[in-house]
Amino acid sequence: MDKWTDILDNGGSLDVIYLDLAKAFDSVPHRRLLLKLQSYGINGAYLSWISNFLLGRNQRVTVSGTGSEWAPVLSGVPQKSVLGPVLFVCYINDMPATVLSFIYMYADDTKIEREVATEEDRKILQGDLHRVEQ
Repeated sequence: MDKWTDILDNGGSLDVIYLDLAKAFDSVPHRRLLLKLQSYGINGAYLSWISNFLLGRNQRVTVSGTGSEWAPVLSGVPQKSVLGPVLFVCYINDMPATVLSFIYMYADDTKIEREVATEEDRKILQGDLHRVEQ
């Protein structure tokens, strides 16, 4: 808020983009997450334990007592677990390196902000949004 106040007190303009990564915990691809964990130096027994935690899960849908066929779960980190949010943060941890504006992240909520004084500032912020999307 101090940054916002300084910009506004000096007559500047500020653009803020709030992102709520919909179904973010459900969309983390297991294999990509495991590769990213390896790049952070997590290997051996720890990586094996996390792999066992994520892989080999199956799910089905039941409506009015009739269930669908079981299908493998290929993405997502288990919610309502201690490890799930930690794995999600590990997965998105490099997001700040992709933007030029200020970025604040908390779990699946992200805020990107930039003082916008010129058309170039607007283009930078839009570029940041595209990079986050990718």
